[in-house]
Amino acid sequence: MTDTVSLDKAAPSGAATPEQAADPVIQITGVNKWYAHFHVLKDINLTVERGEKIVICGPSGSGKSTVIRCINALEEHQEGSIYVDGIRLTNDLKNIDAVRSEVGMVFQQFNLFPHLTVLENLTLAPIWVRKVPRREAEETAMYFLERVRIPDQASKYPGQLSGG
Repeated sequence: MTDTVSLDKAAPSGAATPEQAADPVIQITGVNKWYAHFHVLKDINLTVERGEKIVICGPSGSGKSTVIRCINALEEHQEGSIYVDGIRLTNDLKNIDAVRSEVGMVFQQFNLFPHLTVLENLTLAPIWVRKVPRREAEETAMYFLERVRIPDQASKYPGQLSGG
């Protein structure tokens, strides 16, 4: 199984400044993480440049999800540093909120709210986390549904969708 993380913005809000374009979007240096006595992440170093696409893959239990959860500050790491878009992840909630507002995660499990339509599931985070106006969030969601050729699924509920 593979988890993915995206820092691409759904609707471009303008070109990156030269400084932003030069800085890595993710910089992980010397990260270590333990669960009690189990050393799950050992001296992890990773640089992801803006616009670069990466895949984190490995066997079950190798720490893929843990790395991604550390990038989104859902897990604390004990050693090393993680920067996302120039923001160092610490216990500072303001920094964590700033990173989380720009980081999207796709989990291994099929995690949609069963009582919401596809469109409502897609617009929930932009509306509540990023404070995007509903109409704009719906237009963006429909754009992406059209890109994957399933705009006709927008009003369906997760239980009405095919698993494939």
